[in-house]
Amino acid sequence: MIQAKLKFIKNLKINVNKPFNLKVLNFLKDFSQEIKKDKVSYKYPNLVYLMLWCSKNNIKKIKDSFHDHEFRLGRGLVFHICPNNVPVNFIYSFFLGLLSGNSNIVKVPSKDFVEKKIIIKSLNKVFLKKKYLCLKKSNFFIEYDHRADPEKTKIVSSSSDARIIWGGDETINQIKKIWTPERCIDLCFSDRYSLSVLNSNKLKNIKKEKLNIIIKKFFYDSYTMNQMACNSPHFVFWVGSMDKKIKDYFWKKLSLIAKEKFRFDEIHVMDKFSNLVENVIDKPIFKKVKMYKNRLYVLDVKKDHLNIENIRGVNGTFFQKNLKNLNFLAKYVNKKCQTITYFGFDEKNFKSLLTKNNLLGADRIVKIGDGLNFDVNWDGYDTIRILSRIVTL
Repeated sequence: MIQAKLKFIKNLKINVNKPFNLKVLNFLKDFSQEIKKDKVSYKYPNLVYLMLWCSKNNIKKIKDSFHDHEFRLGRGLVFHICPNNVPVNFIYSFFLGLLSGNSNIVKVPSKDFVEKKIIIKSLNKVFLKKKYLCLKKSNFFIEYDHRADPEKTKIVSSSSDARIIWGGDETINQIKKIWTPERCIDLCFSDRYSLSVLNSNKLKNIKKEKLNIIIKKFFYDSYTMNQMACNSPHFVFWVGSMDKKIKDYFWKKLSLIAKEKFRFDEIHVMDKFSNLVENVIDKPIFKKVKMYKNRLYVLDVKKDHLNIENIRGVNGTFFQKNLKNLNFLAKYVNKKCQTITYFGFDEKNFKSLLTKNNLLGADRIVKIGDGLNFDVNWDGYDTIRILSRIVTL
């Protein structure tokens, strides 16, 4: 249940466990089952991703990959300050704290997302089970606008052993100024941008059926969160000798997939057009705009423009540029670059790109289709280790 007031903090019982506690693993599995029971969940790809992520097999995979010979315990109380514009971020953040062995207070988005309602309803059902009574008493969800009511942020922060702060740079800097206990640590997930890289030479030589699969995966990476997530691609780089037919087919096919699978309502259309106008007027760096009705906008960027961190699309707006080879991508990657999704390259290509060019950005480099797959290693942080403490025996 979402708390309206903070009276519960006085009686909050901190429950600290070892990371990947069995009860927590079972809790995630049961939560996944509850989400599956709600048929409405299948209308929202981000909820499908969620139910798969916290499934028994996936959590076991995450646990098995956590190789650690230290004796660890959770740090105590983790305060999760989550963004308002992403409907499912708060539950992933909560699971990071839970898997690390901590008790948690989670600020959920104040917007009235359908996904949020389904998640909270499913959580409440799992918390009602007797075996999870201790988790129910040591984990709370609160809803408020941290800008309008900063006092609540101060109150919870004053009792926190760790904070996970999600948001824009300004929001994070303001929250970091709030006093916390001396041993409290902050794990900040700030504003980032993401991009896609396509090997044009490889695209020419694959069958249309495989190309259609790649385009469909790109659709899910970008449209699922309306391009609002930091790991949603905005820029597409075509690397190698470009075949105009391939490029045109890619965008046309994407627009048809969007027509079939993306729900465009009035607010989506208005936000998308406003974003386009804002980009064209405020950033005179585009040489061509192609519109596939309201489903898809594609903008060509001038060759001499290198800083792309603040060029963002929404609801299917993409920016594109041709590159002779992958090494030229280094000019467009800075500290704010989070995820690179790709097709047609090898792992060694990107290792070479990062090391030879001393790049400080690009914390995730994954195949197209895996852009939205959440992981306990996020933005370059090993969250389980950071949110737990080593007890030397």
